[in-house]
Amino acid sequence: MVDKEVVERRLRRLEESFQKLRFASENSLEEFLENDMIRDSVERNLQVAIQICIDIGAHFVASLGFRTPETYADIFVILREERILSDSQSGVMQRMAGLRNILVHDYLEIDPVLVYEHLNSLNDFAVFAREIIEAVDRYSS
Repeated sequence: MVDKEVVERRLRRLEESFQKLRFASENSLEEFLENDMIRDSVERNLQVAIQICIDIGAHFVASLGFRTPETYADIFVILREERILSDSQSGVMQRMAGLRNILVHDYLEIDPVLVYEHLNSLNDFAVFAREIIEAVDRYSS
């Protein structure tokens, strides 16, 4: 069974990162590109938000005995296969896992315009949270 408390704690932290990102999204592209502090904050909060989603997905996979994922992106494939996530949300989260890898490992190659563009798709985190909350109700005790 899925531990509802574990998931809810992570969703609360996701909401905190989401609010910081929403605040940062009020900046124009020019302001974003000119301000290292804003860019650093956005990169960090995107990384944290994506990692939370990965951790929640991994918790579902492990708790429910699904097949072992080969990559972070594969977690979201499994969640789609098991009807935890919709097809479209699984695809979005697979791309987010790729962004997380860039933020963590390829930090010298980060395209700030690409990062800024992700501020326009913050709703993807809200959709992920909704689909996970529905699944928690089905799979927790």
